Amino acid sequence: MKAKLEIKVAQTAGFCFGVHRAVNLAKEAPEKFPGQQIHTLGPIIHNPQVVIQLAALGVRQADSLDQISQGVVIIRSHGITRQLARKLEQRPDLTVIDATCPFVRRAQEIVAKMSAADYQVVIIGEPDHPEVAGLISYGEPQRTQVISRKADIPAAFFTKGKTPRIALLAQTTQSQKLYNRISLALLPLKGELRCFNTICTATSDRQSEALELAGSCDCMLIIGGRNSANTNRLHELCKEKQNASYHIETAADIQNRWFADKQTVGISAGASTPKWLIDEVLAQLQQLC
Repeated sequence: MKAKLEIKVAQTAGFCFGVHRAVNLAKEAPEKFPGQQIHTLGPIIHNPQVVIQLAALGVRQADSLDQISQGVVIIRSHGITRQLARKLEQRPDLTVIDATCPFVRRAQEIVAKMSAADYQVVIIGEPDHPEVAGLISYGEPQRTQVISRKADIPAAFFTKGKTPRIALLAQTTQSQKLYNRISLALLPLKGELRCFNTICTATSDRQSEALELAGSCDCMLIIGGRNSANTNRLHELCKEKQNASYHIETAADIQNRWFADKQTVGISAGASTPKWLIDEVLAQLQQLC
């Protein structure tokens, strides 16, 4: 490895507003509700290290409401389905802390409103992601669907004689590039198309800055949980720009050979990556230098 390696860190790397809010609510819960059992419905965010850290404070993860008999329930940043929200309303024995990201909440409200107005709701996202499962639940099943790529657009939308009314929105951590591509593909429709860009500003800014770094650095490190959709997407985007782009979860994943012939390394991190994990990666790189 070269003696000098310039390290550039994206200003937007790490926690976004929604994640910061959710984690703070979870950390404050043990002090606000001493002696009570505290659970999150699923992981509070998609970062294993933060989940372990919260468990040490007494905030544990439950995979379903059936596993919680009493105490405090924290709705994670990705939100929950409308059906699960109604079940919580029927549990007066539980204290609920809603840590749903405001951007996710806004998207849920749009789905509900447009579906009620008889629009075909199209969500750009990952069908198995908890945020998307929540979004789908706020629409009418027959008129709400998820697509992950341009090729998934139903051919029926373009059937001659049909004038569909479509409301397009996206999972809050989706790629802006994909959203633009799909919205442009739907423009020729002979019906009505309403586009709601529900990608959060932190996601857009993070992707733009990471791509700039990838274009100006010899190597990119993207820090975040393996189960983090926005971190995986960030890595995919950077990989298209800079082949020497690596997704790492912690400093322990760093391999010295990545930097053997490099002069500059760019660092970005997913929205669910805490600052202390980024600092550990920086310290490891500085030691290698």
